Amino acid sequence: MTERSVGYFCDKCSLYNIYALPPPETAGKCEHCGHSNEIRPSAAVLAGGPIDRCPQCDNLRLYHRKDFPQQLGCAAVTATIVLSSVAYALWHFPAALAVLVTASIADYALYHRLSDVTVCYRCHAELRGFETSVEHGAFDMHTAEEYDA
Repeated sequence: MTERSVGYFCDKCSLYNIYALPPPETAGKCEHCGHSNEIRPSAAVLAGGPIDRCPQCDNLRLYHRKDFPQQLGCAAVTATIVLSSVAYALWHFPAALAVLVTASIADYALYHRLSDVTVCYRCHAELRGFETSVEHGAFDMHTAEEYDA
């Protein structure tokens, strides 16, 4: 099993920090501004059990997704659209289809190789190295909008 860690955004400067579980003495102290962010890992999480609540904000609503940077995913989709459009303009439909099929195969292979990360709806903390729980389903837009409002 991989190392269990929590990635979170500092309450003061909003920059990303990471600490391992069980938390060291410096856990929760921002590496960038020095602000102390309160951490509250539950007894179940400290004991190595499943995630029952967010260790940063105590929220019960979590979801899981593939551990892949979303900006990189959007860039890959944009590049595929551009490349398939250029291929269509220069070599017509078969070339554009080849670009799309290649991108789909690469996406499929990458999807099955990546691990999952559990994310908090409220504070967006990322919990890596934990077993995914059936209680925490995939991302739900309605739930996310409730927390953003």
